Amino acid sequence: MVRYRISQLAERVGVPSTTLRYYESRGLLPARRTPGGYRSYDERDVERVRFIVTAKDLGLPLDRIRDLLGVWRDGMCRDVRSRLLPLVTGQIDAADDRVRDLRAFRGRLVAARDRLRALPDRDAPCDPDCAFLTGGGPAADAPPPVACALDPADHAARLDRWRTVLTGTAPRRLGDGSVRTEIDHDRTAGIAALIADEVRCCPFLTFTLTVTHDGARLDASAPPDARHLLDDLFTAPTGVLPC
Repeated sequence: MVRYRISQLAERVGVPSTTLRYYESRGLLPARRTPGGYRSYDERDVERVRFIVTAKDLGLPLDRIRDLLGVWRDGMCRDVRSRLLPLVTGQIDAADDRVRDLRAFRGRLVAARDRLRALPDRDAPCDPDCAFLTGGGPAADAPPPVACALDPADHAARLDRWRTVLTGTAPRRLGDGSVRTEIDHDRTAGIAALIADEVRCCPFLTFTLTVTHDGARLDASAPPDARHLLDDLFTAPTGVLPC
């Protein structure tokens, strides 16, 4: 039987070795060990990684994929099909919701652009008569639309980045619905980069990163109808955020 080291498996399936190690830490890709302590894989592991990659491309979270792998390993093909169909249907419904929200958001952007184009060139400060502010669009202080601008594949990749940098932390839900977790100093740069990316595609999310000499604390909040997105970002190993 052909055996692969982790670098060989990575080349075979087109997935970085670091990602394969992460899958192992999340319980998706158990590895045998050689007498010398090296990870060792076979053709069934090649199929397993391809299953994981395909499921991720459908936007499924890793915790859900781990459950599916149990069915894939022990059940029949029809069992996997019956489990996947409702999940894929749910992803379609979620994508349709995002498309509707983004279309509405685009409509507001187009209206704002048209009002700006119609403004006369005036050598004077803006005043309450500016058509951009009085053109019937949403109030200037209205909250941004609750719609993530990422497509499902990019969204899944973003979730993996969050879960990688938060591995080993203990996020918890606060009484106001926000989420808090303590992190080490060496994770702050990665967290800050993720926050910058996140607010570009999801401006309705709010993050506060507090750094002290003892460590750092990350607080995140969202409107009530978007708190499920925080659950996605901060999912604990049990799949439940403790209070």
